[in-house]
Amino acid sequence: MTQKNPSSSGKEIQRQITLPLSKAVEIAWKNIRMRMSRSLVVTSGIVLALAFLMFILSGDVMVDGMRHWMETAPASPQFIALEKQQKELQGQIQAITTKLFDAQRSKPSGDGKPPFDAKAVLGNDFATLQRELGAMPLPPDDLTKLLTAQADLLDVMKNWMALTRESRAIKQTLSGPQQLASLMKQNGVPTAAREIKASKVQTRWLAGLALLVAFAGILNAMLMSVTERFREIGTMKCLGALDSFIVKLFLVESSFQGAAGTFMGILLGLLLSLAGASSSYGQFAWKMFPVKEVSVNASICFVVGIVLTVGGAVYPAWQAARMHPIEAMRADM
Repeated sequence: MTQKNPSSSGKEIQRQITLPLSKAVEIAWKNIRMRMSRSLVVTSGIVLALAFLMFILSGDVMVDGMRHWMETAPASPQFIALEKQQKELQGQIQAITTKLFDAQRSKPSGDGKPPFDAKAVLGNDFATLQRELGAMPLPPDDLTKLLTAQADLLDVMKNWMALTRESRAIKQTLSGPQQLASLMKQNGVPTAAREIKASKVQTRWLAGLALLVAFAGILNAMLMSVTERFREIGTMKCLGALDSFIVKLFLVESSFQGAAGTFMGILLGLLLSLAGASSSYGQFAWKMFPVKEVSVNASICFVVGIVLTVGGAVYPAWQAARMHPIEAMRADM
């Protein structure tokens, strides 16, 4: 801005007034609100670029976390305790099986008694229970005869079923690393040391490509945001705005857009990587979720987004600010 002050000689001179940063922030915020649709277009470019970068980085560290769990879980205290519990359950199941077998060998007679209804008492018939539990202590017909003749063995049978279900659940947990390795092979994720090393190189190239895409997308968005406003810049210069103030104004505006777009892009990329991992690996995606590594990658992406956004606006804003006011207002955009 300029202000006229009379000098002692009677001549008028121009005195430059530098507006504070708070004024640039206020004007930048108003510009974004007035040009909301265009601002959303610029911000969407930043969002997509950062979402791609975050998706690549977070997906890589999540796979590393699952690989680490797959390698270390069998030797963990939890797995050791489950293996011990599994042996104890197997011993109890075997003892109950032996008891039922001995009772059946005594040839109990259930004459005159209604046949034992397994579906009504146990929830399913013996054939269905056999498919669920994998095996039964006795053939279904023998169990029906035995429980018809000796109703006091019903609690023993229920105890056998409860212990078997618990044992199968523990067995399912202990087989988790093998299941995860199988899922990784199905999804083409390497598990051998040499394959992992080669995959790391590929991931670095992919991350570099993601960074290049982010840079191109953000730079293009900021170039469009600045160059389409040459007439606005010319008008501000005609009103007395300094070159430094115009550059400052556009940098503040790009910082707002960059911060919002980068945050949304990081969130979108993280959600997509989580959804992809959950879809491909189910509960294994959360076994050893690398919170620290994901947080570090999110911070890196945020810094990259802000730096690229502001950096992409510096040159076009500086070029526009250096233009002669008449030149800027005659620009055909």
